[in-house]
Amino acid sequence: MGLYKCIIIWYKLIMATIRKTKVGKHTYWQIVESKRVNGKPRPVVLAHLGTADQLLYKLTGGEFKKKVRSYSHGACSVLWKIVKDMDLIELFDKTFSGQKREGVSVGKCLILGGLHRIMQPGSKREFASFAKQTTLPRLASFEAEKLDSQFFWDQMDTVTEKQIEKAEYELTKKLIEKKLLSPKLLFYDMTNFFTYIATDNGNATIAKRGKNKQKRNDLRQFGLSQVVTREFLIPVFTKVYEGNMGDGKRFIPFLTDFRKKLTELSFDMEELTLVFDKGSNTKKNFNELDNMELPYVASVTTSYHEDLLSIPTSSYSEVVVNGKKILCYRTKKEIWGKERTVVIYISEQLRDGQIRGFEHAKKKKLEELAELKEKLTSPRAKKRNLEDLEREVASILKGEKVETVVKCLIRETSSGRFDLEWHEDAQVYKKLVSEVFGKKILITCRNEWTEEEIISAYFGQNNVEHVFRQLKNPYHNAICPQYHWTDQKIKVHTFMCVIGMLLTQLLQKMAREAGFSYSSDKIIEMLSEVREAVIITLTDLKGKPSKQVQLEEMDEDVNKLYTTLMVNNL
Repeated sequence: MGLYKCIIIWYKLIMATIRKTKVGKHTYWQIVESKRVNGKPRPVVLAHLGTADQLLYKLTGGEFKKKVRSYSHGACSVLWKIVKDMDLIELFDKTFSGQKREGVSVGKCLILGGLHRIMQPGSKREFASFAKQTTLPRLASFEAEKLDSQFFWDQMDTVTEKQIEKAEYELTKKLIEKKLLSPKLLFYDMTNFFTYIATDNGNATIAKRGKNKQKRNDLRQFGLSQVVTREFLIPVFTKVYEGNMGDGKRFIPFLTDFRKKLTELSFDMEELTLVFDKGSNTKKNFNELDNMELPYVASVTTSYHEDLLSIPTSSYSEVVVNGKKILCYRTKKEIWGKERTVVIYISEQLRDGQIRGFEHAKKKKLEELAELKEKLTSPRAKKRNLEDLEREVASILKGEKVETVVKCLIRETSSGRFDLEWHEDAQVYKKLVSEVFGKKILITCRNEWTEEEIISAYFGQNNVEHVFRQLKNPYHNAICPQYHWTDQKIKVHTFMCVIGMLLTQLLQKMAREAGFSYSSDKIIEMLSEVREAVIITLTDLKGKPSKQVQLEEMDEDVNKLYTTLMVNNL
């Protein structure tokens, strides 16, 4: 009888097969045998083997770790904490009315896009692969693979310019409520960003050709004007505009919108001072500032005020600004139809930079003169017209004040043939270095302010320039690359980048107040080193594998930064 049973079991095993079946996200293995049930062949389960890992566990007879995987966690967790501290999801969901897709609202989509720009700028197509390497999907509750480029485009399609303005208004209000924004000193500047929009694309009317600050004059571009706070460079007001519009022409439209927003926010205009650079200087713009009674501190071009530059240094007095001794001179002068307070100060750092710029430009121009001389003196040189040659020489020397130092003589050697000779005027160069280079001329309507206060206010202009440098940083916060071909998409994309910039500056504020002096780039890079490890282990063959989540070991400095920022609040 025992032999008979063994034969039966052996027969059954020969006839049995292994089959896999999927239940939810999990795949299980079974031993099945084909039998006739009610006259029809049906697979009958002889034994459940469990998952492949559980089967391996049985065969090896011991504990088996299914997998260990780690994700970039630190930057995501701290930035998401800031998002929650600022109630950004709730604020944006009230503003952007589009429908949820894949469980993600339009407002949340824009925030996720901003976080992408902070940590790893890339196209919307790259978002899913970026997110899968981080804990962002878990923290923000979304499935990374479902947020493809089409998802972002569909959500961005629902956003209007009025909604962006409303969101910016509510965001500024939130910053004021949390005492993160002081309107007393605000800084204004403009820049532009090149695009790859085709010449014949008529859907992007703001993308125009103009003087590009990244030397890409061959491409269409759009402009961005922005106001930021002195403290922590927090963006307050931004506007996208046509790429062919000069700084001076854009100033009044921006100023009008800016004043309207401040009035709606109940800002005390008498308390506010707007600081800006000479790029926006025109008589019309300053007349508008006077009419609006908007206080300002601005720089003016030195070349239009030779009388101020000629004031001897012996007439200057020494002041201390931000711990540094600075020579300055204060006076009043009628500029653009009104007497204004003027402060001239000397910056040795500026002087050194201008000297280096002059020497570099001079070297290049002298090389061009040498090339022209060689052409003119060649035996095969064509006959030239003196007036045309004079214009060509003047064009070569023009710029960086080289034409004031390098004196070029055109000598006619025979009919229609010329030679060049030049020399450098040492006296003019000496005067240029001592009386022009290093000097900055500021004007203001803040007549009651001291020289120290006026110069200190202007020093903060570097703040907004720093923000624009960040928006062109290819590693963090970059607006480019941007692959959008309509005005609406460009504006929404830029808004996402500005949100990223805002979160970055709030992150740096938290770090500075906690005693860390790292740059925003360094903070993001250090936090990105904090990784979360997920360890799945088989401990019970009949149950589910156990899951353990823990942070990987990290450097002491990184650990201190991360733990401090996670417990501190804005």
